Amino acid sequence: MAELTVVVVAFHGAEKLDTCLEALEQAAPVVVVDNSSDPAVETVARRHAAAYVDAGGNLGFAAGVNLGISRAPSGRDILLLNPDAVLTAPGLRSLHEALHAPGAERIAALSPGLVDPVSGQHQQVRWPLPTPGRMWREALGMTRLRVPPLEFCVGAVLLLRAEALAQVGGFDERFFLYAEETDWQQRAIAAGWRIEELPSVIAAHEGAGTSTDPSRREVHFHAGTETYIRKWFGWSGWASYRAAAVLGALLRGLTLRGRRGAAARARAALYLRGPRSVADLPVRVSAAGRRIAHVVVTDAFAGVERYVCEVAREQAARGSVVTVIGGDPQRMPDELGSAEHRPAASVFAAARELMALGRLDVVHAHMTAADFAAVSSAMWHHGVIVSTRHFAGPRGSTFLARALGRLARLRIDQQIAISSFVAESIQEPAVVIPNGVRSQPDEQRAPRDRVVLCLNRLEPEKATDVALRAWAASGIAGDGWRLDIAGSGSQRGGLQKLGEDLGVRDSVRFLGQVSDTAALLSRASLLFAPATAEPFGLSVAEAMSYGTPVLLSRGGAHPELVGDEAWTFTPGDSKAAAGLLRQIAAMGESERRTVGNMLRDRQRRLFDLELHVAALNEIYTSPQH
Repeated sequence: MAELTVVVVAFHGAEKLDTCLEALEQAAPVVVVDNSSDPAVETVARRHAAAYVDAGGNLGFAAGVNLGISRAPSGRDILLLNPDAVLTAPGLRSLHEALHAPGAERIAALSPGLVDPVSGQHQQVRWPLPTPGRMWREALGMTRLRVPPLEFCVGAVLLLRAEALAQVGGFDERFFLYAEETDWQQRAIAAGWRIEELPSVIAAHEGAGTSTDPSRREVHFHAGTETYIRKWFGWSGWASYRAAAVLGALLRGLTLRGRRGAAARARAALYLRGPRSVADLPVRVSAAGRRIAHVVVTDAFAGVERYVCEVAREQAARGSVVTVIGGDPQRMPDELGSAEHRPAASVFAAARELMALGRLDVVHAHMTAADFAAVSSAMWHHGVIVSTRHFAGPRGSTFLARALGRLARLRIDQQIAISSFVAESIQEPAVVIPNGVRSQPDEQRAPRDRVVLCLNRLEPEKATDVALRAWAASGIAGDGWRLDIAGSGSQRGGLQKLGEDLGVRDSVRFLGQVSDTAALLSRASLLFAPATAEPFGLSVAEAMSYGTPVLLSRGGAHPELVGDEAWTFTPGDSKAAAGLLRQIAAMGESERRTVGNMLRDRQRRLFDLELHVAALNEIYTSPQH
C-alpha cells in the first residue's frame, strides 16, 4: 500500500485550518499551500508540524494542488482536504485502507460521506458530469427521463491514488476555482479508472467555509463550469450549454417568486454575459511552461496538420507558449485555440519565422521540409530539435533530399516514429510514440445511422477504390445502408466514375472535404479504412474514441491500432471486405455497440491525447541523439 500525504490549499481562514489539522492528529504528513500568504495560516501550519508553502499569491485551487503535490515525495497517494472539512485520523486510515482493499485496484479517487457540521444533514457527494445534453434536460425539466450518467465526487475530501496521478497527471491549471476536480476525474474515467464514495467513513464539511462573498462564489462556480465545458465539448458545446443555461434560468425566473426567482434571473444574466468574463480570472503560465514551435511546411490541412493542432492546443492549455508554423492559413488559426499560428509554405519561410521567434525551448518538426527549416535556423532559436516521422520510408523523396536529410539528422536531438510500422521502415533509430486523439466522454447516444463511412484523402495509397468495390459486392445498400466518402483528392473524379460503373451511384455520397468529423463519426455505424500501408490511421483512432466500430485492412500500422478488437481483411481483398460488410450489417445495434465500446476502451488506454502529450514532454526534457 502506497504511503499517504495530505495536501491542504488554504486562502486565509486560519481558525478553520486549525480545526482541520487538529482532527488529523498528525496521522499523515501534511503540506499546506497558502494562496493568501497569511502569517496566521503559516503559524497554524507550523504548530501542527505541517510543511508550509507560501504560493506567493492566489494561484487558484488547481495550481495550489499541483504545488502541494510537487512538495510531496513521489509515488504517494494524495488526500486533498479543504480547510473547512474535518476528517478524523481513524477516518483517514479507514479511507486509505479502503482505497487499497481487494477489488479496489482501479479506483482513482475515493471520497468519504460528507455531513454538515451544524445540521448533521448528509451532503450530496456524487454528481453527474456536466454535459450540454444534461443542461438542456435540466432546462426543460427532463432529467428523470435518462439513465443516470457518469458521476464525479466533490473535492472537499478526496483521496487520489498514486498510480492514477502518475497516469492522468496533475490538475489542469486553467481552472482557477471549481470544476478542477471534475475535470481530473473525467480524465481518470476516460483512462479506465473508477470514482467511488465510501459512505461508511464520514467527514464534516461546512461548505463554502473559505469564502465570505456568496455572489462572488457563484460567479467562480459557473466560470469553472464554463472552462470545463469548453475543454471537453469545444466552442459549439459551450454555446449549446450556455443557451440551455440561459433558457432554464429565464423559465425559472418567470415562474418562481421571491429570492429564488431573483436568483434565477441573476443566473440568466450571468450566462448571457459569460461567467468567465464576469469572473475576470487571471491568465497564468505554468512555471513549467516551455516555448515550443511546431513546424509543418505546408499550406494544407490534412492528417498531419490536424494532429499538430490538437497537440499544440493541449500543450498551450498546460501552460506552454506554443507557435505553429505552416499549414492552411484559413483553417489553422481556428483549430489552434490559444496557440499562435504563422503561415509558412516553404523551408525558407519556415526558417525565417523560427528566426523571428528568437530563443525557443523546443522546435518540433513534422516531415522532411520542416526538419530542414529547424536545423538551418538552429543558431537563432537554440532549441532542442525533435523530429516526428509521420510516413514510412527514408527521409526525402529525391536523392538530393535524402542526402540533405542524412546531414540534418546529425543535428536533430530526438526522432519519434508514430508507429512501430513507421519505425521499422525509416531505417534510423526512433522512439515510438503513437499519435493520440482526444478521448470523448461517454454519452447515451441515439441509434446510429445505417452509414458506412470512409474518411480519408482520395489518393491512391488510401485504396478508396477497394471500399467502393467491396460496397458494390456486399449488396447491403438494398437493406437501407449508405456509403459516405468524406475527403478530397486527385482520385475523386475517377472514384465517382467507378461508382457509376459498379451501379452504386445512388447509395454512395461523396461529401468532399469536411470540417466536422465528430458529427460523422458519432452517427456512422462503421468506419471503413481500406488503406494498404497506413503509417498510423488518425481517422481510425478518432473513430475508436467515439465508440465507432471499424472495418480495415491489415496493412501498415492498422493492426497496432485495433489489436484483435475490429474486423480486418487482407489489403486489397475487396471480396473479403464485402463479406465482412454483410456480416456487420446483419448484426444488431447492440452487437456493433459492444465492439465500438471495446475499441473506445483501447483508444483511452493507448492513444489518448493527454497521454501522448505527456510522452512528448518526457522527450522534450531528456532528448538524445
